[in-house]
Amino acid sequence: MRFIEKASGWLIATGLAIAVLLAFNYLDVFVMVGFRHAGFDTKIYKGLITSTAALINVLAFGFFFFVCKRVRRPLLQVKKINAVDIILVLIIALGMLGFVVTFIMVSDKISEYIKSLSEQMTEYRKSVDRYTDVKQEVIPFWDSILYLISLCFIVPLEEELIFRGAIFGILKRKMRPFAAIILTAILFGIMHRVSVHTAYALICGMILTAVYHYTDNIFAGVIIHSVFNLLGSGLGDFLKLEQLGVSTAVRKEILSWTNVICIMMMVPAGVAFFALRNRYKKRQLKKTESVASNE
Repeated sequence: MRFIEKASGWLIATGLAIAVLLAFNYLDVFVMVGFRHAGFDTKIYKGLITSTAALINVLAFGFFFFVCKRVRRPLLQVKKINAVDIILVLIIALGMLGFVVTFIMVSDKISEYIKSLSEQMTEYRKSVDRYTDVKQEVIPFWDSILYLISLCFIVPLEEELIFRGAIFGILKRKMRPFAAIILTAILFGIMHRVSVHTAYALICGMILTAVYHYTDNIFAGVIIHSVFNLLGSGLGDFLKLEQLGVSTAVRKEILSWTNVICIMMMVPAGVAFFALRNRYKKRQLKKTESVASNE
């Protein structure tokens, strides 16, 4: 009987988590279709469309968290985070990017011998390069800047609210944190669709969810996500802007050194992650001792 009750709780939580994911995708599609019907070229005005969709999701899920807080205990955790935790989070962000850079480099080498992987790597690069399907000169400068702002700041907030705040929050109420972290990461990976992207997004999703769990602060994940997007994609797109006049050689040199630094941060990031975990365990122990002493 207890097993059936537990299994049903898992199924209900998983169903709700998938419903949240579908709602997120539905709102994105709704915004995209709306702009198309309004006569906007979705390839040219990607910044406007991406930022609009992200802001709508932030507002929608903000309202969702507000309702949850009023009818039940809060779903979203925004507990105080100190300077030490912020430093650890920043180190983790750099190391996580270093892992992804290494993953892409290894995948590139392997793709030289496996045709299917080579095709997937080509598909991946098209998915992360804004200028694959449209020339930069036809994109308004304001839209390019808006896209960068959205990519580096608004989208990270949006995705952290949805995946860590809503999905992980729902799952954690019915299952152990470890299981909730894994399932949240799987859904996060699936959302990225492109196979190569999905592979590393799965690992990144586990890191982001675990950091949220260890800090009880949604903005810890937002910081990691923002730094990751800023250095991983935003910096490259920013340096590509013709208005800046940065040569290809200089851009490649800057990005190369950024990648080297992030790769070097992988080991410190691992240390920082376990330090964050230990700090969480100490807080939990103090909480348990405090409750026991009051009783």
